[in-house]
Amino acid sequence: MIPIKPFVRHEEQCPHCGDTLRGGEVLWQGIHVCVSTKCEGCGREYLEDMRVGHATYSPYRVEMPDYILTGDAKSRKWLGEPLRQSLMNPSYDLAVGMTVHKKKASSRVIIVNTIDYLYGHALLKLLNVQREYEQSPEMGIIVIVQKSLEWMVPAYVSEIWTVDVPFSKARNFYPLLHHRMIEELIRFDEVYVSPAYSHPSQFEIEQFTGVSRYDEEVESDPRITFVWREDRLWSGSYHIARAVQKFPQLKRGLKPLIYHQRSKIIGLFRRLRESFPDHRFTVAGLGRTGSFPAWISDERVSRFDRDSEMRVCEVYAASRLVIGIHGSNMLLPSAHAGMTIDLMPKDRWGNYAQDILFHETDHRLTAYKYRFVPMESSVTLVADMAAAQLKGADHFNMQMMEEIQRQGEHSSWRGKAATGRV
Repeated sequence: MIPIKPFVRHEEQCPHCGDTLRGGEVLWQGIHVCVSTKCEGCGREYLEDMRVGHATYSPYRVEMPDYILTGDAKSRKWLGEPLRQSLMNPSYDLAVGMTVHKKKASSRVIIVNTIDYLYGHALLKLLNVQREYEQSPEMGIIVIVQKSLEWMVPAYVSEIWTVDVPFSKARNFYPLLHHRMIEELIRFDEVYVSPAYSHPSQFEIEQFTGVSRYDEEVESDPRITFVWREDRLWSGSYHIARAVQKFPQLKRGLKPLIYHQRSKIIGLFRRLRESFPDHRFTVAGLGRTGSFPAWISDERVSRFDRDSEMRVCEVYAASRLVIGIHGSNMLLPSAHAGMTIDLMPKDRWGNYAQDILFHETDHRLTAYKYRFVPMESSVTLVADMAAAQLKGADHFNMQMMEEIQRQGEHSSWRGKAATGRV
């Protein structure tokens, strides 16, 4: 936790003279939580990232008044430069506001800022709430969240600050929003900011969605589910996906490829249906282009809201296996389903596993349950891999967990022998 009230803890070194930079006032930029600093030696002034979100490992500094940016070159394009531009060109959009939902009174609070321009980034930051709550139960938790993720905020938080900022405009700096947050903080004696790590490991997905993950001992009607999206398609060319991301207007020309993806999914399910006739087959995700045969349950939506999000999480939680193209669309499916196959675009191998919410603690079971294959893989290859993964799961689990189970039996036997009750 980083203290920001009654004092700000932030000490860095001046890049010019090496003297100490002392933290001053906090600036709520949006994605970034910044602090104004001044060098005790040369007197230069800066706005700097506090170690929050992606800035825990890639912080940026903007030297004032000339807005000179320094920081990691690797993240500069998508993280550092947008920060500099937002400070130079603040937005005074009056449609951007914040709704404060007070649930529990507290004078000492931890703020978890989840604002981001990408859905997946924001969701991952939100998962930090559980760790903060468990490690500091005496503190109140305040979550700053965008509307589309408000439904996932756990019930035990003290306050929810919902901001009216769509993902597409979240890299902007809104001074009016900053001042609103400063006004709200007057109510508290002590305020800390969570690091809100970009890939937290301590969470139980049920606390956020209210839906328990797949349990083979409970699920009597298992599914195999494909996670649908229409902007990154199961095709042999990753260049198309990159072009659509850069030029969204190109989506209008994707229909032939979307129908081709539909045909591949039907072919995949037909092959799997031969080996698993008792399973349900489902397509779920965003986009309603085309239709599927009656034996494939179509759970796709045109847009997500609270009800549809919870419904689709229930679908994932009933799935022995989910298959889908790499991306944020795989976070909730992987968190709820029994196993996962992630189809990797050629340009995304550097983001390996960043879209998966692992729930296994044994690394051998993790390696078995989560598969990563090239997106160029054929229907036959994916079907064969999925079938082998499903058929072999019970035997693999038995082999890997035998030692632990036997140790429990032996411990029980030794206990009885020591008491003469064998």
